[in-house]
Amino acid sequence: MRTGLIVAALCSSGLWATTLQVLTTDQMIQQSTAIVHVKVSGSAAMLHGRNIYTVYQLSVIETLKNGPNGALSSVAVPGGTLNGIRQMVAGAPTLITGQEYVIFLWTSPSGLTQIIGLSQGLFGVTQDSSGNTVLVRPATSGLVVNQNGAAVPSWAVTMTLAALEAEIQKVLG
Repeated sequence: MRTGLIVAALCSSGLWATTLQVLTTDQMIQQSTAIVHVKVSGSAAMLHGRNIYTVYQLSVIETLKNGPNGALSSVAVPGGTLNGIRQMVAGAPTLITGQEYVIFLWTSPSGLTQIIGLSQGLFGVTQDSSGNTVLVRPATSGLVVNQNGAAVPSWAVTMTLAALEAEIQKVLG
């Protein structure tokens, strides 16, 4: 009986695929409500409407655009497991507790803060052999389209934190 209820619940939630419009770094800088260098301190699932989100708690290391330095905040990523039901969203990243990221954030009118462009706005933070902070984003999974709706390849992005900071200054004036 319980299996039937779970299948019915999953079927009633609808099936949907993820299609992302490719965003350049400059577009993400312009469209984001905040850009932050963070460390993930934990996560929990929540229901927002009919959708499950994983909410990651973030310790802000540095604010690159808007938002307060040092504040504890969070970001909601579509998908997760709640009350024995798992919802998956193609292109939605999984953040790792204890890992550092630079995240391009977007806050909706309802107040839900998310990563812009799903995984497009999420960069892992590493150090190169010279001690420079390097940001790495693998190629985006899922279908990526240009502004005309034509499928385009996704690409991996690697840049230094200093290069991103300079680009933010250039784009925002």
